[in-house]
Amino acid sequence: MRAVTLGVLAIAMSAQTALADTPTDGVGRMSFGGGLRWTPNDHFNARAREAGRPNTQAQEFVTAPLGFQGAASFGYGAFEWLELAIDLFAGFESFQLEGWLPFSSVSYGALVGVRFTRYDFPVKGLVPYVGAQTGPVLVIVTSPSAVGPERILQGFSVNGGAAWRLTDRFGLFVDVRWLIGRAYVADIAGRNVGGLFASAGVSIFFPPTPKRDLDVPGFGRPSSF
Repeated sequence: MRAVTLGVLAIAMSAQTALADTPTDGVGRMSFGGGLRWTPNDHFNARAREAGRPNTQAQEFVTAPLGFQGAASFGYGAFEWLELAIDLFAGFESFQLEGWLPFSSVSYGALVGVRFTRYDFPVKGLVPYVGAQTGPVLVIVTSPSAVGPERILQGFSVNGGAAWRLTDRFGLFVDVRWLIGRAYVADIAGRNVGGLFASAGVSIFFPPTPKRDLDVPGFGRPSSF
């Protein structure tokens, strides 16, 4: 009976340790990765058909609605559950309309916002988060057949994901982001240049510096700051 009791206590203590979370404030992190971008454009495709220029897959390198994207993210824990974030990204896809040469759709920008996150939650090593950001996005949708100008627009994004800390300093992450942004193709219609971004990569963590004791001669006991 004593062995069973000790076993139950050991399991309870292990569970408590596994479920213990760590405040976010003071922790910094950088993440670098990339993946695919899915950009639905049903409205644009319908208008292109009405204009007599339906989508075509004649060129092998045409990728739409899938494309490629890369991202870098910088965060700092301002409060126990809140992280300030700056996210940089770039995305690319190619599409073609009948009678015109292929288009390149490129979008990149910087988004500023917040992430709600907690370290070691609900298990040690896991860092889940959800966030929202906004910022300038530079968009270029152009073809030799229909040259389009660069355009700067205000992008809006929501994202969620999680990082897994392999050590105190390094880990892996996955992230899913929905970005809202639209450009215009002359004589056709507006085209979505955002969509769903799926990323994976590496994260580097910067734990907060431990507080030190300051011992000033003549002022009594050391104080912490």
